[in-house]
Amino acid sequence: MNNLSKNKENLREEISRQRRYLTPEKKEYLDNKILTKLTNLPVWKNAKTVLVYVSRKEEVSTIELIKKYLNKKNLVVPKTHLKFHALSLHKIDDLKQLISGNYGILEPHHLCETVLPEQIDLALIPGIAFDQKGHRVGYGKGYYDRLIPHLSCPKISLAYNFQIVENIPAGDHDQPIDILLTENKKHNFNS
Repeated sequence: MNNLSKNKENLREEISRQRRYLTPEKKEYLDNKILTKLTNLPVWKNAKTVLVYVSRKEEVSTIELIKKYLNKKNLVVPKTHLKFHALSLHKIDDLKQLISGNYGILEPHHLCETVLPEQIDLALIPGIAFDQKGHRVGYGKGYYDRLIPHLSCPKISLAYNFQIVENIPAGDHDQPIDILLTENKKHNFNS
C-alpha cells in the first residue's frame, strides 16, 4: 500500500469510528439539519432529475429524502457493476424497486429505466472525509471518481462537520465535489 492509500485508509477508519459513535437521536437531529439545508438550496429546488445514493447506516440518511421526493422529482439511483468497476444510473418510481446489491447497499432493480449522466441536473456524491478544496475520500473503489467526469451538473456531498479534515492527499484520478453541506455550513468549492 502506497502512502496515499495508507493515509486515506487511516482517514476512513477514523471518520467511520466517529460516525459510529453518534447516538440515533443525535444522528437524526444532524441529518434533518443537513437535509433541510439541501432542500432549501435553489440548485435543489430547480433540479428536475437528481442522482441520489441510498445511504449506508452511518451516512447522512438519504432514505427520507428519497421517500419525500419520489413523486416530485426524477430520482436516479446508482447501481454498481463489479465486473466493470462502474456505476449505471437508473430512475426509480417506488422504493420497492430497490434491492440489496453489491456491498449490501440498496440499488435499483435491473429493469429500472437507465439514465445517462448528462441527463442529471444535480448529483449527490457520498464520501467519508472531505477537505476545504472539495477533495473527498470515498470507500476506496473509485466508482464515483470514474462517474464524476461524466456529470456536467453540480455535485454535492452531505456530511457531518467532523468529517472535514485539513487536507486530503488527492491523486490524479480523485475527483472533487462542488458543494459540501454539513450541519454547520455550506462549503462552496467552485465559486
